[in-house]
Amino acid sequence: MEEREEISRMLAQRYSFGDIAKMLGRSTSTISREIRAGSSNKYTYRAKKAQDRSVRNSRRRKAGKYMLDQNNELRGYMYKKLRLKWSPTQIAELLKKYYPTDNTMRVSPETIYTYLYVLPRGTLKKELLACLRQNRKHRHKQRRGVTATRDIEDMLSIEERPQEVADRSIPGHWEGDLIVGRNNRSALGTLVERTTRTTILIPVKSKGSADVAKAFAKEVRKLPVQMKLTMTYDQGREMA
Repeated sequence: MEEREEISRMLAQRYSFGDIAKMLGRSTSTISREIRAGSSNKYTYRAKKAQDRSVRNSRRRKAGKYMLDQNNELRGYMYKKLRLKWSPTQIAELLKKYYPTDNTMRVSPETIYTYLYVLPRGTLKKELLACLRQNRKHRHKQRRGVTATRDIEDMLSIEERPQEVADRSIPGHWEGDLIVGRNNRSALGTLVERTTRTTILIPVKSKGSADVAKAFAKEVRKLPVQMKLTMTYDQGREMA
C-alpha cells in the first residue's frame, strides 16, 4: 500500500514510469503493469483502488484453490468431467443435481476457472486448460454484459479544459485528489499546480464530498486571483 501511495503521488507530480521505478527500486515494466492493471492509466490510477483490487484478487485465488485442494472427491469429479470436455458451468450445475444435500460437493464455474489458471505450470495445468472449449492460456477479464457508467452526474470531460492547461504555458491550473490512509481511517487532500508543480496538502475531516469541498475551498481562497484559473478533480465520489 505504501508503494502504491507513492506511485499515486509521483504520477500527480508528472514523474515518468522510469523515475518512479528508480525511486521504489523496481523495474519500469513492473510499475507500468501496476498502473495499467484494472484498466487504469497514469491519469486515473489511485492507490486505494489498486490495493483493494489486489487484495480482492488474492482472496479469490486463495479461496478457490484452497477449497478444491482440500476436497479430493470434488477435485477428482472436476478433473474427470473436464477431460470429457464439460464446461465449468455444466460441472457446477450437475453437481447441484447429483449432490442436492451435500454442500461439500458444490463449486461455482468461476472457482473452477480460477483454480485452473492459478495451478503451477506443468503437464496437469496444460492438459486441463486444453480441455476448456476456448483453450486460452490466460483468463480474460469478465464483463458480464455490464456497461461501465460514470458515477458523477453531469461531469465535465477533462477534454473541455483550455489548451493552455495541456501545454502548461500559464500557471494557475490545478489538479485535486485525495490520498486515503491505512484502513480508510484518514485522508489528505492534494492540490498540484501543473506549471510550477507547486503542491498543497489539505487536511480533511472525512472522505465525505461535503467535508472535502469545504477543505479545498478554504485553501483555494488563500491563492492570489491570477493563480485561480481552473481546477480538475479526480473522478472519485469523494470529489463529487
